[in-house]
Amino acid sequence: MTITPTHVDPSLVRDFDFHTSPSFLVDPFAGFDRTRRDRVFYSSVHGGYWVLTQAEDIRAAFQHPELFSSREFAIPAGVYPRTLRPLALDPPDHGRYRQPLASLFSPPSVARREPELRAICACLIDGFADDGACDLHVALARPFPTSIFVAMMGLPAAEARTLEAWNHDLLHAYDQPERRKAAAERILDKLGALVERRMAEGAAVADDLLAVLLRAEVDGRTLTFDELLDYAFMLFIAGLDTVTAALGFSFRCLATRPDLRRQLVAESARVPAAVEELLRAYAIVNTGRIVTEDLTFAGVDMKAGDRVLLATALASRDPAEFERADDIVLDRSANRHLAFGAGPHRCLGSHLARLEMRVAIEELHARIPEYHLADDAEVVIHGGGSFGVDRLPIEWETVA
Repeated sequence: MTITPTHVDPSLVRDFDFHTSPSFLVDPFAGFDRTRRDRVFYSSVHGGYWVLTQAEDIRAAFQHPELFSSREFAIPAGVYPRTLRPLALDPPDHGRYRQPLASLFSPPSVARREPELRAICACLIDGFADDGACDLHVALARPFPTSIFVAMMGLPAAEARTLEAWNHDLLHAYDQPERRKAAAERILDKLGALVERRMAEGAAVADDLLAVLLRAEVDGRTLTFDELLDYAFMLFIAGLDTVTAALGFSFRCLATRPDLRRQLVAESARVPAAVEELLRAYAIVNTGRIVTEDLTFAGVDMKAGDRVLLATALASRDPAEFERADDIVLDRSANRHLAFGAGPHRCLGSHLARLEMRVAIEELHARIPEYHLADDAEVVIHGGGSFGVDRLPIEWETVA
């Protein structure tokens, strides 16, 4: 049981849980939308934390790491078994450890991977296109980003499904701590063995992630085993679940909105703008920060050590910044969403994530332009550090 700190106004305390509250398991975005009656409030669960509800405040917290530290960004604490550098570091350390990854995820580097991404996606779709029905989460949304990670890490493609299952257990088995612990141990064992092997082989001339990191330097020295493992684990966590979740909510939307889907099928040039709008409307990351000093922020007194939730959905669906914030507007202009965060920790993989989403939408619509949720389908959703879809049954007519 959480004891509310004495500096918190009791009138701002709520029994608020974005992990397991029933409303968040039906429509997590509407669940957040209903919290806006206060600019900020205090949740009494998971150790206690402030919730900012306005985009202006959330953006400011992202942009001021000297006041809102990333050293413990998970709510509840203790989700991850290692420090995820550079994700859990503050400037200037964050910048030093982020730099080796910058070239890997730059727009030109990401663009060069498009043929590979299309081949992976097309192969997955070929596996179910003639079936007339599938769980799109299992058939595409989960394996697609995992297969890309496996390829970028230089791992055998056959290991994608196993890593995908471990990732899901680690991040979403909140009520099964032993299962989560076992998944973390398996992931670290797998990645640790890979790092050890690649360090023994040396930094060969290649463009996979570990080859580039083996050649990288921080403070004029090469990276240690622990640092390389932190990088590998961070990339594993950051790149798989988030894209899977974004694809799940995007395809759920398109399966229930034939008007939008048909526009994208007829005018594929609109897909990049649609990706931005889907990212905005279904921003899935809920990250935390630690207050570094006593301060007044968003009109309330916060103390050093307080935790603050920065929900990208609350920022990206703020009606003060977006007209028709809870609707999908494919041609929305000035789409300043915060799906990728802001400030020094803004998602380094944003260009890759956008490409993965664009490719998935284009490739699916090229093969299956008409689809809908299966009759009596139960779309299963989870809350937590990143919202996601666990089951997305769809149907379509096949060509005889």
